[in-house]
Amino acid sequence: MLLAGAFLIIMGSLYGLIYLKKKKWAFSKRVVLAMALGIILGLIFNQVLSQADGIILADWIGIVGSVYVKLLQMIAVPLIFVCVLLAFTKIEIKTNVLKVGMTIISTLIVTAGIAGMIGIVTGYFSKIDGNSFNISQTALHSANEIQQNYVAGGEKTLTMPQKIIAIFPSNPFFDLTGQRASATLGVVIFAFFLGVAYLKIKDKKVKEAKLFKDILDSAYEIIMSVVRLFISYAPYAVLTIMIATIVNNDVTAVLKLAQFFAAAYIGMFIMFLIQLAILAICGLPPVRYLQKAFPVLSFSFITASSAGSMPMNIEMQDELNIPRGVSGLAASFATSMGMNGCAGVYPGLIISIVALTQGINPLSPQFLLYAGFIIAMTSFGIAGTGGGGTVATIISLSALGLPVGLVGVFIAVEPLIDMGRTAINLNGGVVASAVTCKLNRIKLSQVK
Repeated sequence: MLLAGAFLIIMGSLYGLIYLKKKKWAFSKRVVLAMALGIILGLIFNQVLSQADGIILADWIGIVGSVYVKLLQMIAVPLIFVCVLLAFTKIEIKTNVLKVGMTIISTLIVTAGIAGMIGIVTGYFSKIDGNSFNISQTALHSANEIQQNYVAGGEKTLTMPQKIIAIFPSNPFFDLTGQRASATLGVVIFAFFLGVAYLKIKDKKVKEAKLFKDILDSAYEIIMSVVRLFISYAPYAVLTIMIATIVNNDVTAVLKLAQFFAAAYIGMFIMFLIQLAILAICGLPPVRYLQKAFPVLSFSFITASSAGSMPMNIEMQDELNIPRGVSGLAASFATSMGMNGCAGVYPGLIISIVALTQGINPLSPQFLLYAGFIIAMTSFGIAGTGGGGTVATIISLSALGLPVGLVGVFIAVEPLIDMGRTAINLNGGVVASAVTCKLNRIKLSQVK
């Protein structure tokens, strides 16, 4: 009976959001309302429904959100491919494409190192006692297994040179399917060489080059039309994803790790402020930026999907007058390397906690700078492994000679922390775009 009532309430809420759309409510307001309503209903259903009913509810309503994210993921790779090629057809950046790409990568790596140091400082002042956690055999096994696979000689182990090689595609059509760990970067590289070929024939074979450019422009408009169609359904996906996430979440586990959870979000918030400061220096006023970015950031937060958020991210950067080629490169790289949240703040926080258990002062300049460098390099290295926050953390801990067992304890709350990490990752991509435009003298017009 309670389960049936829950379904009716959700259906009524979805109808309400549709009604508000007909009444011309702003898209951002409907997304915020959906998020707030999802949180409230999720908490209520978490308390009144049995575990079995909660699983059934999440499975069925999760269809809406899961299909929506898959649709965005479906269009992400074609969008990246076209956007990268468009970079070569834009006069403003056509002669500096390699410089643009290197600036984006360098910015992501440097900001990941800064984020890592922010995480270390936050972890130190949070006064979390790592020795107070009981590392169960399950947690220890999970951490050790990841370490073995990615660090200590397992089949997935890659040296830094091998990680760089792994980024390059041997079959670009396979990468276009998105099945390989570093498929996104593979698509970018394939598109890069096609773009170079376009520049070589642009002046020699004007007719063919113009046809290529016209096809790209048409393809972009069609793909973005699909993206806008998908995005228009975001409020309904946000509502159902939020409810499904909360209704079956182990609230007790979160409360036990509340201090770590809070420290993680404090660190990410500090890094977010630093990102906003960098954007301001690059000519994007924080208030106006947030007005444009809030729907995208909130969607990435709720879905915890970098790939799923990428189309909205590129569309938003287009509204900020960031060239499509720059935004396409930055958004794609930010999902695979230099991730400010997953490979920056999160590893830094845990490194600080673990270092204190070993009698190491994480704020000593030598340790802080070295750890920041290791985190930055790791944020680039995981591009060849497709690893997330846990993998990045274990690789960094291993490089610093610190034990990894404590990472397994925090896996319990990682899904909730991953929501914030994804938003920070996405924002890091926007920062990389803005810095690239600033350093390459690509003028950003007044935000629309």
